Amino acid sequence: MNNKFFPSNFLFILIMIMGTMTTLSSPHWLTMWVGLELNLMGFLPLMNIKGKSLEAEASMKYFIIQSMSSSVLIMSSLMLYNYNMSWYSMFNHKILSSLMLMSLILKLGGAPLHFWLPNLTKQMTWLILFLILTWQKIAPLFMITLITNMSTMILISLLSTLIGSIMILNQTNMQLIITYSSISHLGWMLSMIMINSSLTLIYFINYIIISVPLMYMLNMYTNNYLYTLTQKNKINKLIIPSLILSLAGLPPLLGFMSKLLILISLMQMNFIIMTLLLFVGALISLFFYLNMTLMTTIKSYFLFEDPTMLKNNNMIFMLNIFSIFIFYFMINIIIKYAMTFLH
Repeated sequence: MNNKFFPSNFLFILIMIMGTMTTLSSPHWLTMWVGLELNLMGFLPLMNIKGKSLEAEASMKYFIIQSMSSSVLIMSSLMLYNYNMSWYSMFNHKILSSLMLMSLILKLGGAPLHFWLPNLTKQMTWLILFLILTWQKIAPLFMITLITNMSTMILISLLSTLIGSIMILNQTNMQLIITYSSISHLGWMLSMIMINSSLTLIYFINYIIISVPLMYMLNMYTNNYLYTLTQKNKINKLIIPSLILSLAGLPPLLGFMSKLLILISLMQMNFIIMTLLLFVGALISLFFYLNMTLMTTIKSYFLFEDPTMLKNNNMIFMLNIFSIFIFYFMINIIIKYAMTFLH
């Protein structure tokens, strides 16, 4: 597995994709669980793509956490089936449904069960980190939409947003910064997942659109530490700051559109305290992101020009800068008609 183009890696990628698709297309809890296990079995070899000891340690930790979560998930499913004698309507028992929900939150790495995720991300490549923070969340998020436990979900979403925003302060490792940012964004997604899952999907897609170019540039041009952001040249002077501020949700960038949709929807449903706490979490993280932006724009020193940085990134920049104007009519349509479509 030392060669990243080893032919079996394509097989593992297909198994990982097939596992997620099995979970998304399944009407039955047992086959959803089988899809999660297929996804795990395909993803674990990809974590050892370079054959380093740190990667082996991270993959073993990931396997233990995911196996524990899957064990709790299948045991709570069996107990709920024994309680209701049905695989399709199983959420009358509040304690068991909360147990199933917490097992999925452990898979996602949401607070207060986020302790394992930062320990893993420091030992990973950027590609594997991107997969864990995006693709590996699709199936558990879909399964959470089927569980009705509103009070527990509100508490988890607020904890994820606030803990992710507070823990990102004073971090210097770029992988840890992206990880805690993902935990904070997960809280925003979970805040709407039981009310209007279409808004959660929009938020998730926007997060991927922002994360792909940002992680690519951090992988290419930084040394995994925050101070290396001061080494950018003039070509990259606006692209990385725009992506960082978009991730923070500063208007009028792309990340602001997602948070605006969720804030307006929560206020329309009179979740005032929840809206206020989410807003406070966003402000705390914005303070740190503005410091990062300051490091990229007001530089302490320059390095030699890198010809690989002369690539055309105008589309990324334009999408983030003018997204609020491009998607303005879409925002109005979603706010006015999303709840009508669901009901």
